[in-house]
Amino acid sequence: MNIADTALAQGFDGLLAIAGDTVTFRGVSVSAVVDWTPFDEKPPGANLPDFDEQSTSRIEIKTSDVASIPIVGEIITTSGPAYHRIAKVKFNGSAWILECEVTL
Repeated sequence: MNIADTALAQGFDGLLAIAGDTVTFRGVSVSAVVDWTPFDEKPPGANLPDFDEQSTSRIEIKTSDVASIPIVGEIITTSGPAYHRIAKVKFNGSAWILECEVTL
């Protein structure tokens, strides 16, 4: 691992320690960062109003906490009645970034 990857991993571990949530993924509780800020689905420069009322979230989970790549359509549950269905999967080198559609 190079210096940048090491710093990124340490920063993410620090973020999990300060602002991490426990989520359930594949029947196992894991630590994750849950961002309820909606992800942008519209192309840049499009001057179209967004009438989509679907709630969205972005969840980051360390790659070492899951056995295999998360799959679109899988469900993550958080505290409360929220279900997060994975819509997009990205990888940043040390964590899976999961953009989700939320059902409350």
